[in-house]
Amino acid sequence: MPRRARPRLDREVARLRRVALDAAAAGLYVFPVQPGGKLPAVPRHSAERCRRRGICAEGHQGWEQRATRDRAQICRWWSGDESARFNVGIACGPSGIVVIDLDTSTEPVADWGGATTGREVLDQLAARHGETLTDTYSVRTPTDGEHVYYRMPEGLQLRNTHGGHGHSLGPLIDTRAGGGFVVGAGSVRPEGAYLVAEHGQIAALPAWLATLLTPPPAPQRPTTTRSALSTKRANAYIAAILRDETDKVTRAAKGRRQITLLDAARVFGQLVGGGELDADNAQAVLLEAAAAHIGIDGFTRAEAERTVTRGMNYGMQAPRTIGHRDDPRSEIGDPDNDGEEIRS
Repeated sequence: MPRRARPRLDREVARLRRVALDAAAAGLYVFPVQPGGKLPAVPRHSAERCRRRGICAEGHQGWEQRATRDRAQICRWWSGDESARFNVGIACGPSGIVVIDLDTSTEPVADWGGATTGREVLDQLAARHGETLTDTYSVRTPTDGEHVYYRMPEGLQLRNTHGGHGHSLGPLIDTRAGGGFVVGAGSVRPEGAYLVAEHGQIAALPAWLATLLTPPPAPQRPTTTRSALSTKRANAYIAAILRDETDKVTRAAKGRRQITLLDAARVFGQLVGGGELDADNAQAVLLEAAAAHIGIDGFTRAEAERTVTRGMNYGMQAPRTIGHRDDPRSEIGDPDNDGEEIRS
């Protein structure tokens, strides 16, 4: 019996397959996006609405879960006739990248010198922080926007942000990280193609951008125990917190110093907000701890001061008070119990 002929591989499908394979070879996790579009071409139901049937029988499998670097799977997706002309989606979370999505607008942004592009806003943001933008791989979109790729710092788990809303960098700038994706270079839409704007390796996300994109900690819930601490023990408890946080700052590894300083400043800010620390003294202690890093790899005192100020401001939004036994604000319970009360 004659062997059945394989369907002929469409030339455009073959090209897009090569695009997907090249992205996977560069360490990126890919999945199919609708032909000529920018929506996933894999099951789009949410994890909450997943019925655990078919491909999801053993657990929800949306586009992020199905993204892969496996050559065989990529070849199966991009095979056959023109119906398989899928654009190439890049899943940011599994790929360990943060993509800064720079948009354009016909309306000038007043607070940003009349900027009409996200690139202008990003350049101004860097200037305001006394920083420069690291050269890295980037892609020009069909609508004259830009996708700037960075590697996610180790230990950091960022999520998507949207320009001008929440914890974003600014207007006309979105970011794609965990839970987000971008359409890769080589993909096409009716408006045009996604083209590489800057060739080369994907650089690490600069520490100052990582700091700006790191959301503040969730406010602590009030907790109450049977009694408050004596003033002596409360002071010792606060001193232990300060020692622990400043030690973390002093010992911070390369690439983590700014984030570590930000986290410590938030803790100090909470205590300042609760009246347990003086703001000027808290800032001085943090800057002294950060002094070990100043002058190394371009880390400046001005950068440290900005990080401390930002972190303390966030922390003060969630004040933390250590209950003192001789403080009328404290709840006094069993006088023989030396438990603590922490109120937010």
